[in-house]
Amino acid sequence: MRIETKIELKDYIKLMYILTYRRRGMIIANIMGLLLFTFAIMYFVGIIESDEFPWMPVAFSVLIVIVMPLSVYFSAKKNYNTHSRLQEKIIYEISDETIVVTGESFSSEMTWNKTYKVVELKDWFLLYQNKIVANIIPKQSIGEDRYQLREIVKNQKIKNKLKNN
Repeated sequence: MRIETKIELKDYIKLMYILTYRRRGMIIANIMGLLLFTFAIMYFVGIIESDEFPWMPVAFSVLIVIVMPLSVYFSAKKNYNTHSRLQEKIIYEISDETIVVTGESFSSEMTWNKTYKVVELKDWFLLYQNKIVANIIPKQSIGEDRYQLREIVKNQKIKNKLKNN
Protein backbone atom coordinates (compact mmCIF):
# COMPACT_ATOMS: atom_id res chain seq x y z
CA MET A 1 0.00 0.00 0.00
CA ARG A 2 1.36 3.41 -0.99
CA ILE A 3 0.28 6.64 0.72
CA GLU A 4 1.39 10.14 -0.31
CA THR A 5 0.99 12.89 2.29
CA LYS A 6 1.71 16.57 2.73
CA ILE A 7 0.84 18.05 6.10
CA GLU A 8 -0.25 21.69 6.15
CA LEU A 9 0.33 23.99 9.11
CA LYS A 10 -3.37 24.39 9.95
CA ASP A 11 -3.84 20.61 10.01
CA TYR A 12 -0.77 20.12 12.18
CA ILE A 13 -1.98 22.74 14.68
CA LYS A 14 -5.41 21.10 14.78
CA LEU A 15 -3.79 17.71 15.49
CA MET A 16 -1.69 19.19 18.30
CA TYR A 17 -4.85 20.60 19.91
CA ILE A 18 -6.54 17.21 19.63
CA LEU A 19 -3.56 15.37 21.15
CA THR A 20 -3.23 17.92 23.96
CA TYR A 21 -6.88 18.22 24.93
CA ARG A 22 -7.78 14.54 24.81
CA ARG A 23 -5.67 13.73 27.87
CA ARG A 24 -7.63 13.21 31.08
CA GLY A 25 -5.48 15.69 33.04
CA MET A 26 -6.09 18.45 30.51
CA ILE A 27 -9.82 17.79 30.51
CA ILE A 28 -9.93 18.05 34.31
CA ALA A 29 -7.75 21.18 34.29
CA ASN A 30 -10.03 22.82 31.72
CA ILE A 31 -13.14 22.02 33.72
CA MET A 32 -11.49 23.50 36.81
CA GLY A 33 -10.36 26.53 34.80
CA LEU A 34 -13.86 27.11 33.44
CA LEU A 35 -15.39 26.77 36.91
CA LEU A 36 -12.94 29.28 38.33
CA PHE A 37 -13.54 31.57 35.35
CA THR A 38 -17.28 31.38 36.08
CA PHE A 39 -16.56 32.15 39.74
CA ALA A 40 -14.49 35.21 38.73
CA ILE A 41 -17.25 36.49 36.42
CA MET A 42 -19.80 36.03 39.19
CA TYR A 43 -17.54 38.11 41.47
CA PHE A 44 -17.21 40.90 38.89
CA VAL A 45 -20.96 40.96 38.19
CA GLY A 46 -21.70 41.12 41.90
CA ILE A 47 -23.42 37.78 42.36
CA ILE A 48 -20.67 36.73 44.77
CA GLU A 49 -19.51 39.26 47.32
CA SER A 50 -16.14 39.13 48.98
CA ASP A 51 -13.89 41.54 50.84
CA GLU A 52 -10.83 40.38 48.90
CA PHE A 53 -10.25 40.18 45.16
CA PRO A 54 -10.08 36.49 44.09
CA TRP A 55 -6.55 36.63 42.60
CA MET A 56 -5.89 32.90 42.57
CA PRO A 57 -9.09 31.83 40.81
CA VAL A 58 -8.72 34.59 38.23
CA ALA A 59 -5.03 33.83 37.62
CA PHE A 60 -5.60 30.08 37.36
CA SER A 61 -8.60 30.46 35.07
CA VAL A 62 -6.72 32.84 32.75
CA LEU A 63 -3.78 30.44 32.69
CA ILE A 64 -5.94 27.44 31.78
CA VAL A 65 -8.54 29.09 29.53
CA ILE A 66 -6.32 31.55 27.63
CA VAL A 67 -2.60 30.87 28.10
CA MET A 68 -2.69 27.07 27.57
CA PRO A 69 -4.43 27.17 24.16
CA LEU A 70 -2.11 29.98 23.03
CA SER A 71 0.86 27.96 24.19
CA VAL A 72 -0.27 24.92 22.20
CA TYR A 73 -0.81 27.09 19.12
CA PHE A 74 2.57 28.84 19.24
CA SER A 75 4.57 25.71 20.11
CA ALA A 76 2.89 23.74 17.28
CA LYS A 77 3.55 26.57 14.84
CA LYS A 78 7.19 26.82 15.94
CA ASN A 79 7.64 23.05 15.76
CA TYR A 80 6.17 22.90 12.26
CA ASN A 81 8.25 25.83 10.97
CA THR A 82 11.55 24.65 12.49
CA HIS A 83 11.24 21.00 11.43
CA SER A 84 11.35 21.18 7.67
CA ARG A 85 10.67 17.44 7.31
CA LEU A 86 7.13 18.01 8.59
CA GLN A 87 6.54 20.27 5.61
CA GLU A 88 7.81 17.82 2.99
CA LYS A 89 5.79 15.56 0.76
CA ILE A 90 6.12 12.15 2.43
CA ILE A 91 5.45 8.77 0.86
CA TYR A 92 4.62 5.77 3.03
CA GLU A 93 4.92 2.28 1.58
CA ILE A 94 3.26 -0.04 4.05
CA SER A 95 3.30 -3.81 3.86
CA ASP A 96 2.77 -6.66 6.33
CA GLU A 97 6.51 -6.63 7.12
CA THR A 98 7.72 -3.03 6.90
CA ILE A 99 6.90 0.66 6.83
CA VAL A 100 9.09 2.57 4.36
CA VAL A 101 8.94 6.34 4.82
CA THR A 102 10.45 8.53 2.10
CA GLY A 103 10.54 12.32 2.18
CA GLU A 104 12.25 14.86 -0.05
CA SER A 105 15.32 14.86 2.24
CA PHE A 106 15.18 11.50 4.04
CA SER A 107 14.35 7.83 3.78
CA SER A 108 13.60 5.37 6.56
CA GLU A 109 12.55 1.75 6.85
CA MET A 110 10.93 0.35 9.97
CA THR A 111 9.66 -3.07 10.88
CA TRP A 112 6.32 -3.56 12.56
CA ASN A 113 7.83 -5.46 15.49
CA LYS A 114 9.67 -2.29 16.59
CA THR A 115 6.57 -0.11 16.26
CA TYR A 116 5.28 0.96 19.69
CA LYS A 117 1.58 1.35 18.80
CA VAL A 118 -0.86 2.63 16.19
CA VAL A 119 -3.66 5.05 17.07
CA GLU A 120 -6.52 6.00 14.78
CA LEU A 121 -8.20 9.34 15.33
CA LYS A 122 -11.11 10.83 13.42
CA ASP A 123 -8.85 12.33 10.72
CA TRP A 124 -5.45 10.74 11.39
CA PHE A 125 -3.44 7.56 11.78
CA LEU A 126 -0.53 7.87 14.22
CA LEU A 127 2.22 5.25 13.93
CA TYR A 128 4.17 5.61 17.17
CA GLN A 129 7.86 4.67 17.10
CA ASN A 130 7.98 5.13 20.89
CA LYS A 131 5.80 6.81 23.55
CA ILE A 132 6.49 10.30 22.13
CA VAL A 133 7.48 10.12 18.44
CA ALA A 134 4.88 9.26 15.82
CA ASN A 135 4.55 9.30 12.06
CA ILE A 136 1.34 11.14 11.27
CA ILE A 137 -0.77 10.15 8.30
CA PRO A 138 -3.85 12.20 7.38
CA LYS A 139 -6.81 9.97 6.51
CA GLN A 140 -7.63 12.21 3.54
CA SER A 141 -4.37 10.96 1.98
CA ILE A 142 -5.39 7.33 2.45
CA GLY A 143 -8.97 7.32 1.22
CA GLU A 144 -10.61 3.91 1.13
CA ASP A 145 -7.24 2.21 1.68
CA ARG A 146 -7.71 2.93 5.40
CA TYR A 147 -9.54 -0.41 5.65
CA GLN A 148 -6.49 -2.17 4.24
CA LEU A 149 -4.22 -0.26 6.66
CA ARG A 150 -6.43 -1.33 9.58
CA GLU A 151 -6.13 -4.96 8.49
CA ILE A 152 -2.34 -4.73 8.23
CA VAL A 153 -2.15 -3.20 11.72
CA LYS A 154 -4.54 -5.78 13.20
CA ASN A 155 -2.30 -8.58 11.85
CA GLN A 156 0.69 -7.19 13.79
CA LYS A 157 1.43 -7.98 17.41
CA ILE A 158 1.44 -4.36 18.54
CA LYS A 159 -0.82 -2.16 20.64
CA ASN A 160 -3.45 -0.38 18.61
CA LYS A 161 -6.48 1.80 19.05
CA LEU A 162 -8.32 1.44 15.78
CA LYS A 163 -11.85 2.44 14.93
CA ASN A 164 -14.36 -0.26 14.03
CA ASN A 165 -15.85 1.40 10.93
